[in-house]
Amino acid sequence: MEAKENFIKTRIVTQVMQSHDCFRGMEVAGCTLQIPQQLDGFMSTIYQLTLILRNKANGEETTVPLLVKVMKGAERFRTQNLGHVLFPNEINIYANVLPCFDAFLAGAGTSLKATEWCPRAYLSTMGQFPEYSDIFETFLVMENVTPKGFRTGPRLDLDEAHLTLMAEIIARYHACSYALRLQNPAALDDLVKKIIPLNFLQDGKVFFESYDMIFRLAAERLFIYVDEYPEELDSERFKQHINILRTKYGPNQSQLMQQMLERDPIYSVILHGDYNRNNVLFRYSDQDPTPVDILMIDFQENRYGSPALDLSFFMYMNMTPELRERFWDELLRRYHRQLIRTLCEILHCSATDPRLEPYGETNFLKHFSRFALYGAMVALNFIPTMMSSEQECAEISGYFEQDIHSEGFRRCTLTIGGNVVNRRITAVMRHASKMGYMDVM
Repeated sequence: MEAKENFIKTRIVTQVMQSHDCFRGMEVAGCTLQIPQQLDGFMSTIYQLTLILRNKANGEETTVPLLVKVMKGAERFRTQNLGHVLFPNEINIYANVLPCFDAFLAGAGTSLKATEWCPRAYLSTMGQFPEYSDIFETFLVMENVTPKGFRTGPRLDLDEAHLTLMAEIIARYHACSYALRLQNPAALDDLVKKIIPLNFLQDGKVFFESYDMIFRLAAERLFIYVDEYPEELDSERFKQHINILRTKYGPNQSQLMQQMLERDPIYSVILHGDYNRNNVLFRYSDQDPTPVDILMIDFQENRYGSPALDLSFFMYMNMTPELRERFWDELLRRYHRQLIRTLCEILHCSATDPRLEPYGETNFLKHFSRFALYGAMVALNFIPTMMSSEQECAEISGYFEQDIHSEGFRRCTLTIGGNVVNRRITAVMRHASKMGYMDVM
């Protein structure tokens, strides 16, 4: 561990200093590196790197707070969890996608900057680094925006203000793909080709082993619960949908998830891919719980596919059943309004421009309905962990890192959080059934 930390404090810091004009004329006067417990993730280690830089001309010192994200685990763990896909794809977002979007937006004469929708990236690199390890590595060095007041929001349930900020920033991000397709489709194609496909099935076989296991267990948990409490199947339609989910897909939930990755020649965009409360940071005004700004982080699971994959996940993941009933349609309208506003700004046109007709509200909602089940299915996996105690989360995380095929992992997945969780995930599927999203099965 000491050798790895020294590598970051020397070679990585040197690359950061040499890569940016803002550090010209500065030298490193001090450097600290630590791993805050709250930043430790399933698949990544995030170091908190603090640089003290001295101006060579006048001796003034400046503190630069940074975060360094690296892959966690040995080769077997990374292979099992597709680290060789997830982390290079995230590097690609910072190294290629966001800079391309910035250049496109600047060329279009707008003040929008895609790189301002995320913490500033100072270094995004990957390859073999023998001084650090003997296996493939990625390094992402970002601004630590905590001193600017950005932090995670409520643990699970978000209110209308938080949800609206999430909908609007992802709408702006999605709009870049649409505008680029309209103005320079070859440039969009080039970006898409750089994304390593992140499939659930490939050549008819399971590709994402860990997700295959957790999707299978999530569905099993749902089936066990509704069998014990059949009154939860409160409509004939919902009962039929659950029966199809069980009999058609059973232990092969990855087959259903793969269907959700179908590309659409009009609506597919470069996705965030794992868009939920965990992967955004909010900034709040003084002594006011209402957020005023937002940044996106953690693009590891980015894909090229339906915008509904980003939208439906955070909406199912971060809305209570009660809020869904009264705010679901309105949140979709807010996303769509921001999408059209951003397209109009980039393309210098009005909302009635014929080029935007395919993205009209009716067409958008029809498209969304085809893919919204994706978010419900993913939420089944993550809601239990987010609603459980720290002790339960630590236990299931330990099993996840050690062996996803263990009986301990299966037991935790099927039971953590108890019936409170079971009722919540059943409510997610009930809503998807009522909205017609499960009709695609």
